[in-house]
Amino acid sequence: MFAQFSDETRQKLIETVQWIVAAGNAGRTERGLTTGLARHMVAAGLPVHRISMGSDVLDPVVQARQYIWTAEKGTEPLRRERGLRDTDDWLKSPLYWMMSNETKHLHVPLNTPRTADFPLLVTLRERGFTDYYSRMELYSDKAQLGGTRGLMATFASRDPDGFSPEHLAFIDLVLPAFALAFLARLNARILSRALATYLGKTPAERVLKGEITRGEGQTIDAIVWMSDLSGFTRTADSLSREDILEFLNAHAEIVSDAVEAHGGEVLKFIGDGILAVFPRANEKSFAAAQALDAAIRVKVASRLMAKHRAEAGKPSAEIIVALHRGDVLFGNFGSSDRLDFTALGSAVNEASRICSLAKTLDQTLLVSDDFKDVMPPGDDRLVSVGRYALRGVADPKHLYTLDRTIVRA
Repeated sequence: MFAQFSDETRQKLIETVQWIVAAGNAGRTERGLTTGLARHMVAAGLPVHRISMGSDVLDPVVQARQYIWTAEKGTEPLRRERGLRDTDDWLKSPLYWMMSNETKHLHVPLNTPRTADFPLLVTLRERGFTDYYSRMELYSDKAQLGGTRGLMATFASRDPDGFSPEHLAFIDLVLPAFALAFLARLNARILSRALATYLGKTPAERVLKGEITRGEGQTIDAIVWMSDLSGFTRTADSLSREDILEFLNAHAEIVSDAVEAHGGEVLKFIGDGILAVFPRANEKSFAAAQALDAAIRVKVASRLMAKHRAEAGKPSAEIIVALHRGDVLFGNFGSSDRLDFTALGSAVNEASRICSLAKTLDQTLLVSDDFKDVMPPGDDRLVSVGRYALRGVADPKHLYTLDRTIVRA
């Protein structure tokens, strides 16, 4: 195949593959790889005017990521959410046909009757394209993460003569190297996303930086958030397993959205309980005020959710929030072959005790005096509920809740 090229084309082919390898080693993004490949192909004389590169990904929400380059707009990223495989667009696509017929390539000149078999190709023809070529580079199970079966690559031309056999051979020769560079970046993205999903953003970043030694940790001053559901066991008794999961997911989304929107980070889901932190908990950082803002947002959102569930005849449970301030130890804890990157310390334990006490005091929000001490000067949204002993804690804590004129606590 290599011998059919002219000396100039062979040199362009070598330069393109060399660039792909260098870009892959440099960690170029999927978007950058697609843009660079397009530029090199155009420079090599290929009449390519549209390129699409895509692959399945391991992601809780996204089914696939696609990068479409056009001569007019450059490269644009697209996210295909889960459920893609059930749509007519997918079932009538060239790529679905290729997978169903176990073929790695499909070449359709757009002036042929075959174009009518695929709505996408009809659309491309209407937009002035004359030729279409699609190829799949499959990944083995040992090479990919999370079911990423392969690179789905398509090329379209507006040239009246379309793609010649030499053009298609050029594409076939550079795609394996491109697929490898694409997979390296994709695997890094999948790993980072999977770790962040299960560990949280900060723990994931630390693990990826190499902090994987048992006992290795770092102490930070933080606002500790602990929340759970009041009466959840009673509520769960009246729900099916599917409804329990739906309710817990809705509860977790309310808390996570509020915490992350106000600068915090969710670390753990513990049954119906949620542990989160807001770092840099000093009076100048406003972390305490942000945490209190997040708690108010949760209270409003949870009441709205309870109202909607009541209208649908579904039971609900109230979210209890405790806020505390103290040193939190982040690190790896566990056995030699099973570690958990988590947050530990007396501040975490005390936040949990305050959350439990809130139920006894019929409060849906309680904060400690340690928390109140780092609230911004002049913020008077908190009112005292008195001093209380916490189980397992030597000194009583002065506790506060929201002024009821702000929102019923």
